[in-house]
Amino acid sequence: MPFLFIDLGFAAVMINHYELTPTMQGKLLVAIRDLDPPSGGAEKSLSTLLLGINDENKSKFKWGTKIFQSKDRGDPSDIFLNSSILFERSEIKIEDIYSSLAWKLRNKKTQRPVKFFRKKHLKRKNRLFSKWLNPYLLSEKKIALEKDIFLLGVTQLDWSSGAAQSFIEAKIPYITFVRDEVCFEFPELFRECLENAYSVVVAGEGLAKQIKDHFSVRNISIVHLPVNFQKLFPLEKLKQKLIEAKTYRSENNLTNPRIGVVGMVPEKGYQFYNEDFIPKLNQIWPEATLHIFGGGIYAKNLAKHSNTFDEGFQKQEDIFPYCDIHMFRLDRVGTWGRVINE
Repeated sequence: MPFLFIDLGFAAVMINHYELTPTMQGKLLVAIRDLDPPSGGAEKSLSTLLLGINDENKSKFKWGTKIFQSKDRGDPSDIFLNSSILFERSEIKIEDIYSSLAWKLRNKKTQRPVKFFRKKHLKRKNRLFSKWLNPYLLSEKKIALEKDIFLLGVTQLDWSSGAAQSFIEAKIPYITFVRDEVCFEFPELFRECLENAYSVVVAGEGLAKQIKDHFSVRNISIVHLPVNFQKLFPLEKLKQKLIEAKTYRSENNLTNPRIGVVGMVPEKGYQFYNEDFIPKLNQIWPEATLHIFGGGIYAKNLAKHSNTFDEGFQKQEDIFPYCDIHMFRLDRVGTWGRVINE
């Protein structure tokens, strides 16, 4: 059976039933809560990807792109200023009373929002987004049929459920990027979005396995973050750093197992570390030490424990070669930490 093969700049995504070549005329329809101005790493990553696809000098595919998003984040930035990418911006507000209540009444220990209110917020916003998006997609579909243009939908994050509903109704194939935990927190809201996508795109093996375990997806593609590790840390430089770390630990008789935690704030589990993990670690593994990197008042407070050290801000190359274990709590890293740590 033929496959659709689209170069997304960083990886290939294969989709059943279609066969795409660089000479075909195509258009990406990107339906997302907000992309420009970018509000986080997921938005910045997708912006970079779309600019790469639309770069006539670098991309294999000469595709047009149109983005459908809320205008609630403010005026557009200049990131897309010199590109051919088009925008449709809705008046839909990103936050509402339900999201406000979810955060105001959040769990004091975990700092997670109240699930009941967050679910009502997501259901409402996805319904509004889908209702707004429907006529635009129908119009795009009509033009595409007249001009023989292949359409492919793209979505991610909180409003992907509403976007997917519109793509399904318009019979436009789409791909979904999973960048966070929202689909696992509310599987009933995002199941249709993931299971009807022609491909689900993730950033790591662990996330891919978790999705396969929870959802019956058609295809899954792993697109690692576009980090040029060879440029940042050439192999010889990395080997030398590991030798330096080993020598330093040997000369200073540092035989204790070192556990590294990068960044410490309440939502990353401060109370858990302070009240549960660190005291328990001291009991069951007294020779191990916990090293908090990034600085701040919370790192300083944790350093009051005898087995914990506030290392302040340091470069990555001075953190990981000197640590035996990199630790993060999957249920505490928030909407960004899962992909970054993968």
